[in-house]
Amino acid sequence: MEKIEHHVESIPTLEMSRMRIFHVLQDEETSIESIERVVSSDPAMTAKVLKLANSSFYRHADRHVGIQQALMTIGLDMVKCIALSMAVMETFGNEICLMKGLWKHSHAVAFVSGLLGVSKPEKECLFTGGLLHDLGRMVLLSKVSDEYVPLCDFSGYWPDPALERDIFGLDHCSIGAMVATRWHFPPDVIRIISSHHDPSDRLSALVGLTDQVIAQHERGFISEELEGEDLIRKCIGAEYKGLVNTVRERYRTNTAIFENLG
Repeated sequence: MEKIEHHVESIPTLEMSRMRIFHVLQDEETSIESIERVVSSDPAMTAKVLKLANSSFYRHADRHVGIQQALMTIGLDMVKCIALSMAVMETFGNEICLMKGLWKHSHAVAFVSGLLGVSKPEKECLFTGGLLHDLGRMVLLSKVSDEYVPLCDFSGYWPDPALERDIFGLDHCSIGAMVATRWHFPPDVIRIISSHHDPSDRLSALVGLTDQVIAQHERGFISEELEGEDLIRKCIGAEYKGLVNTVRERYRTNTAIFENLG
């Protein structure tokens, strides 16, 4: 446990220019021109936005769009996803094969979770919590990869949190919450990260449900049963079955987006 805690304490703060973009996008009063200026000041970010907007998923004509049209084409939620994920990627890297798969999964969970919110603040929280729900796994992959990678299955199965606790003293949920706390994310986001496998509130349950349903599709094994289903049902209520179907449909519909975000 002390080794992991030391690694967490050594993790730097997120890259400020990317986080500035993220925070600008959270302000409803910000104009598209202001967003264009901020995004255009970051060449790597601009390249990502243009690549996605000009991908086959979005293009309706045989032409390439500029940055302002690209921002309007993919939507500001997707731009936020790019900004935050690039900031975190620069902290942990994206070279390990498992890390690339984890990012693709995290993008999908963020995008679909955000669609489940009933208000703008709830959508924001679900989106951010969805993107960072496996932050602890990123720590384990980047800091103790020699010990963690052998526990992983390259077909999409990850070590159970109980096994992580046995070996490292902490599971990826606790580790991720520690990092998110150091990075000053809101309490609701930290709670999603810490309890999406064992939810006691609606937002954590929504991300936990989305996480599992999308993981099933990624592995190619669809089941009607989810781990911790009773807890999830208790938090979500009568919406449970309908939400499972909604997540499946929105994941299938938007798979091409997640392919282009990597």
